Amino acid sequence: MLAKIPELKVIGRSSSFLFKGNAGDTKSIGEKLGVAHLIEGSVRRQGDRVRIVAELISAADGRELWSETYDRELRDVFAVQSEIARAVAEQMKVKLLGQTTQSDAMPSNENLAAHNAVLQADFYFQQQTGESVQRAITFLQEAVQLDPKYGFAYARLSQSWRQYGASYATDDAEQAYTEARKAAEMATKLAPDLVESHKALGWVAMTPALDFRTAEKEFRLALATAPGDASAKNALSYALTAQGRLAEAEQVCHEAIALDPLLTVLWYNLGRIAVGTGRYQEAEAVFRKGLELQPRAARFHTYLAALALLRNDPAEALQHAQLESEGFWRDYARTLVQQAEPDRAVADSALKLFSEKYKTSASFQIAFLHAMRKEPDEVFEWLDTAYAVHDSGLTQLVVTPFLIDYRNDPRFIALCQKLRVQIPAAPAKP
Repeated sequence: MLAKIPELKVIGRSSSFLFKGNAGDTKSIGEKLGVAHLIEGSVRRQGDRVRIVAELISAADGRELWSETYDRELRDVFAVQSEIARAVAEQMKVKLLGQTTQSDAMPSNENLAAHNAVLQADFYFQQQTGESVQRAITFLQEAVQLDPKYGFAYARLSQSWRQYGASYATDDAEQAYTEARKAAEMATKLAPDLVESHKALGWVAMTPALDFRTAEKEFRLALATAPGDASAKNALSYALTAQGRLAEAEQVCHEAIALDPLLTVLWYNLGRIAVGTGRYQEAEAVFRKGLELQPRAARFHTYLAALALLRNDPAEALQHAQLESEGFWRDYARTLVQQAEPDRAVADSALKLFSEKYKTSASFQIAFLHAMRKEPDEVFEWLDTAYAVHDSGLTQLVVTPFLIDYRNDPRFIALCQKLRVQIPAAPAKP
């Protein structure tokens, strides 16, 4: 609710909750989050009653500016959320806009178990591994079973299935995308004006549809309702990146980071934009920042391995490949490093094995490997396949090293035209 107030900068849950239980050092927390005030709280449950204490604190010196205790029955917990939000806003002398009286996360029938399942899903989704996203899906499936009219949960379920299909699925991407579309349709049917519903529609427009302009439209609709929603800003930045509008994308990404500086996916996006504009040293620092936040998150080490190869440092690239999360991304990172082997037979064998194993799910990555090898005909053969199967990698076409080297090839230009993507300018020298 607070994030919907234009005058108020509100840091997102993913960043704020990293400091759970560390309330003592308010100055340090305030500096890391870039805020002047903190809201702290505690929840104590006994039987069918709950006691919630909320406090507004000055981050600079830890002074308590406002405090209130709420004793309620558990069935009133959603009303208490709204009551606290309004009270805090009043104390900060910010005028609430509109007549909203409840949070978007409130289930239609106030099902506390379903709400808790969504919160569990949020926790696992932020870890950004194939396993953690699957666990998020499981919790969200539980939420919609408990409350079949929970539009918010359906929207989150759609986003989780889409993320799994785009980043982690190998043999079951098509099923993941089908589930993502179904959940988005349910979210829109139950709650068409919900911020999360617009985001769900936008993400399935991104992948598998590769309709980047429709995605941009949905993400902007989400932001019209909740201008302080960092994940909606990240989504918009992603859609702009896919279209080749890198300056706009970077500006929006920085706005999102100001709102949720510890949200892992933001650092993927910012790093890829830096790569696409030739700022490789900056990109490396960004990807390392992402690993500080989520050391087990997939893909960061793969990006770092690629950057090491661009610096002609295969030893460091190999170290990153070995640190990548197990499964597809580690296989890809290792194959990528092996293309720098002086023994061409080793490189050829590694590429052949990877291509045979992932030919139905990694056509974009296979094109990238051929680009490293300077094999343009194979590059465009696999890019054509990627377009035919709506490979999610095409959202990164204009920010992917080695592939960018073909920007003047008529086949690259034709692909950009089909995707309605701006042909990128030559990146700056690193």
